[in-house]
Amino acid sequence: MEKVVIRVAIEEGMLKASLKMNELRRVDCEHFLNDTELLQSLKNFDLVVYEGAAICSVLVAGLLGLPHVLIFPVSPNVPTASLFQIPLPVSYVPVHMTTFTSKMSFRQRLMNFGVYIFSQIAMHFTFAASMSHLKEKYNITPEISYLEARANYELLIIEADFALEYPQPLLPGLRNVQVQNISIMVIRSSDGLG
Repeated sequence: MEKVVIRVAIEEGMLKASLKMNELRRVDCEHFLNDTELLQSLKNFDLVVYEGAAICSVLVAGLLGLPHVLIFPVSPNVPTASLFQIPLPVSYVPVHMTTFTSKMSFRQRLMNFGVYIFSQIAMHFTFAASMSHLKEKYNITPEISYLEARANYELLIIEADFALEYPQPLLPGLRNVQVQNISIMVIRSSDGLG
């Protein structure tokens, strides 16, 4: 995947590379969902633990009827944070890669909000739509959408350094946990672990 995406990024630009990566993820996910032998072997497990970029894991967990735990290895102010119910008040927290500080002017807040809205639209059209199609095709938890399934984790573990990468007061539902000198922010979903 890396060789193909990097080549496309160099030759045709980042937009084409993002679309190509989305297509490769969709095809990879569809192959995984068609591998009945592998899926059968996974039915013996009690929990699916996956990294945030593994967008097919939500479908696998739903197909197998297993709860899932999400590990978020980056700062929680990335545009995809909303997909995981991570609070991102864009009036106060600069969206990743905008280079704004937490002390934004009114104009910067508007620009931050614009970047956030653009990224939400781009995410919907790049991967959420294709994953929703696969979810419907394989009849995986038809009562909820792909985005609802993605946010329906039991536990979210954010591995970023909270003090350096997300400097703001903890919002309700967040707990900062220190594990072997690694700061982990734990967010519980509304009906998740207590």
